[in-house]
Amino acid sequence: MRDGVLGIQQPRRRGLTDEVAEGIRHAIFDGSFEMGEHLNEVDIAERLEVSRGPVREALVQLRQEGIVTMKWHRGAHIVQFTAKDVRELASLRTVLEVFAIREAAVSATQADLDQMNQVLTAMSRALNDESDHAMIQLDLQFHDCLYRAARHDRLWNAWSSIRSQVMLSLLVKRDTFNEYYRDKVIAEHQDLLRVVAARDPEACERAIREHLAATYERLVSRFRSADEEAAEPTKR
Repeated sequence: MRDGVLGIQQPRRRGLTDEVAEGIRHAIFDGSFEMGEHLNEVDIAERLEVSRGPVREALVQLRQEGIVTMKWHRGAHIVQFTAKDVRELASLRTVLEVFAIREAAVSATQADLDQMNQVLTAMSRALNDESDHAMIQLDLQFHDCLYRAARHDRLWNAWSSIRSQVMLSLLVKRDTFNEYYRDKVIAEHQDLLRVVAARDPEACERAIREHLAATYERLVSRFRSADEEAAEPTKR
């Protein structure tokens, strides 16, 4: 009889795969790759000094997160978002986050509120940081706190399934991360913390809808402009 349970494969080196996936993910987020760029398995394996197996598995993991596409005979590429993609992310995220913040208004502990406040403190320190990546990471960490405070495992899983796409969509158009956004982002998050701490689900829903609408209105317009520019040569 074979070792292990019939029909179930022996576990692989999942730790290594996760480390490779994290390395590629970080490189995508920090702008080391262009959108749509081909991800060469051999090149990545050589740079990370690992075999191609963990790299291939890591790329499959990133495909499941929605930030890598894989096609037969074409290999893996960084996803290229369109305005439609961003609108879909915005609408889905709004549904999830309205539910999350309303639940958090009921279920958040003082430890949850303290953690949100700690993230806000870190965001204030990061204002003078040249890295948009760092600020956007903190932005999403604050929203992670909201989801955790909701105490709803399946909601957290749903958020986790789109989180990497949300991160990438915010980072792609770095020129949207301007002084206006920097001026508004901390104040808006402070308001979110205030209404959660006040245990006011209705105020929470209004605040999160306004926050996300403002963010994605600017972002979708940028992606729409980029889509139109990309389509322009075909019209000539």
